[in-house]
Amino acid sequence: MANLLVDTDVLIDISKGISTAAEFLDNLKGAVYISIVSAMELIAGARDKREQRIIEEFINGYQIKELSKPIGNKAYEYLKQYSRSHGLVAMDAIVAATAVVNDLNLVSKNEKHFGPLKNLKYLKAKY
Repeated sequence: MANLLVDTDVLIDISKGISTAAEFLDNLKGAVYISIVSAMELIAGARDKREQRIIEEFINGYQIKELSKPIGNKAYEYLKQYSRSHGLVAMDAIVAATAVVNDLNLVSKNEKHFGPLKNLKYLKAKY
């Protein structure tokens, strides 16, 4: 299998200790990355400094794909095309664009927003 970009929804499940989510990801082949946007979303969910440290340790277990101009441009295209018709929001557009620009398969449970995006290699997280 190709390399993977794991979406925030799957990362949240893994960080909560949902073993089926971790097992699903462990059974996939390829290098695993996360978007800087997913890292930001996880940190934003921290309730206090202690939880933030725990989340940072969790994030440090992954290779992070940073933002770039091509990612921004692709996310902009996706928003113009899919925000109204499929409810695509800016953060999801950036995550999808990160996957496309870096030729990664996006692993997510959010098929409604990501499924229809052109050129996106989407893998539904099934656990």
